[in-house]
Amino acid sequence: MNLSGKVAVVTGATSEIGHATALRLAAEGAAVAVTGHTAAKLDRVVADLRKVGAKLHAAALDLSQPATVEGFFAEVAGALGPVDILVNTAAWRVRQPFLETTYADWRRTFEVCVDSYFLCSLAAARQMVPRKWGRIVHYGSISGSVMMVPFAAYTAAKGAVHALAKAMAVDLAPHGITVNVVAPGVVETQYVRANLTPAQIQKRLERIPAGRLASPEDCAAAVAHLTAPDMGYVTGQVVYVDGGFLSAGVLAK
Repeated sequence: MNLSGKVAVVTGATSEIGHATALRLAAEGAAVAVTGHTAAKLDRVVADLRKVGAKLHAAALDLSQPATVEGFFAEVAGALGPVDILVNTAAWRVRQPFLETTYADWRRTFEVCVDSYFLCSLAAARQMVPRKWGRIVHYGSISGSVMMVPFAAYTAAKGAVHALAKAMAVDLAPHGITVNVVAPGVVETQYVRANLTPAQIQKRLERIPAGRLASPEDCAAAVAHLTAPDMGYVTGQVVYVDGGFLSAGVLAK
């Protein structure tokens, strides 16, 4: 999976999954541009990338605005070169069932989880098309396929991400660009530890055939494989990183 000479963009790199993904692509030899909402958290990602000697570019941005996205991708091209790989990781979720979801929460979820993916993909693809090569990976979720109570807006947004990837895969295939989704199950992150009780985590573990939660590094490994130079014939796919959770057929509330 040698990515030497490739330029990768990882949005949402301040999340644990995004952080691990940026480090994995750097370890494979890519120059990496990272974004995040919080400058202090982004500084920690930058520090870790520098430890592994990565060539990098970083910016704390809200990528739900077209002008911001266009400016950022122009900066990346100037600093590192045209983008070869895009990994959309930015996420926002509101812990509310459908009847309690406000329109403001709905819009913000879609701005971060869908609008930014569309805008960043469009900007990246326009740099990829002239060179007839590119890899785009969206982070989806098992909740893009099944309802994860009580995240109504997030479930809808991730379903949209999965559908967007299929549409993009068809339209971009003639240009040598692949588009796929990595859909994690329950990942052992600070967010999960803060929002699930030990008993709730145990219920999920009982339904995961692999017997453990996913790690951010598990997710990053899937991205690394999908962005490899020899993966040009795999496109429009949703790769579930869930330890067999969905295949087991039962979700815990």
